[in-house]
Amino acid sequence: MQMPEKVVSLLNDKEATKVLTSVSSKGIPHTVVIGSTMAPEPNLICAAEILMKTTSANLNDNPNVCVLVVKGTESYSVTATVKAHQQEGALFDGVKAEIKKMGMTCRGLWLFDPAEAFDQSAGANAGKKIAE
Repeated sequence: MQMPEKVVSLLNDKEATKVLTSVSSKGIPHTVVIGSTMAPEPNLICAAEILMKTTSANLNDNPNVCVLVVKGTESYSVTATVKAHQQEGALFDGVKAEIKKMGMTCRGLWLFDPAEAFDQSAGANAGKKIAE
């Protein structure tokens, strides 16, 4: 799915809060803030694996996630599935270099295929599906 430009733009906004929810094989949700979450392309979301112990275990067991991005009253959620886990390649190397500048170590890069996007902004369109 191609995400709308407004969703891609907010995912790539370094000041926006990005939250990823994964689900264990037992159905238990786990939600974390992952500031490195971004959309390098309209049909791709990625997140750096810095700490992510529980999240990574969940992603290995269950490929379904939800990403929520928020800045002020603007907010979108995207359901997605794991596409790949990279530990090499141009995208991984670029993210790893940016993470290193912040004094952290990037152990991997999770790639996600977006499936549906919803407007979660405060207003009349809250909850409205905007892409699939």
